[in-house]
Amino acid sequence: MNKTTKFSAIFTATILVAGLIAVGFNNDALAAKPNPVVKPFDCSSSGTFDGNNGTFEQVGNCSHMGKTTFDGTFTPTGGVLVDGVLCVGIESFDSLFEAANGDTITLAITGTQCFFDETGAPVDASLDFCGNGQSHTSTVDGTYTVTSGTGKFFDAEGTGTILASATHCNPDGDTFDSLVSGNIEYAASN
Repeated sequence: MNKTTKFSAIFTATILVAGLIAVGFNNDALAAKPNPVVKPFDCSSSGTFDGNNGTFEQVGNCSHMGKTTFDGTFTPTGGVLVDGVLCVGIESFDSLFEAANGDTITLAITGTQCFFDETGAPVDASLDFCGNGQSHTSTVDGTYTVTSGTGKFFDAEGTGTILASATHCNPDGDTFDSLVSGNIEYAASN
């Protein structure tokens, strides 16, 4: 083998190795997920709930989702008096936001729900809650954690607060409004 042939073989081998390395890097770059970005996550919604069955459903708007349905179940975790106000702990592990395109975010929620009469005074815990002919109100102060998602939210994480106000003992059903405010993190390309 002469010098030109050796040089040509070494040059060709070097080009092949460099090409394979470049292809490998390009495949890795294409396969890697974009860096997740933390973004504000805010929702406002209104709807109904069934305190006896522990279910709720709402419709509203959420950042990154647009028009959104929000539903799930909740469980009381025990009652306490806070400054003379009857309050109960609540938990929900399947609260689901669903965008119009079908993408979803699931939240775990914990909070405290406190009850008042129609004048804003604490509810007398010794009375039948809806038996006295008055409507009652309650407030919920809680926190959320994003536990899962689908579609563009498949890898989502996030935390924040939930504030809600409800009206109970209405002949047309119990209603509530809620505000969610916090953050969400999901792939930057989404």
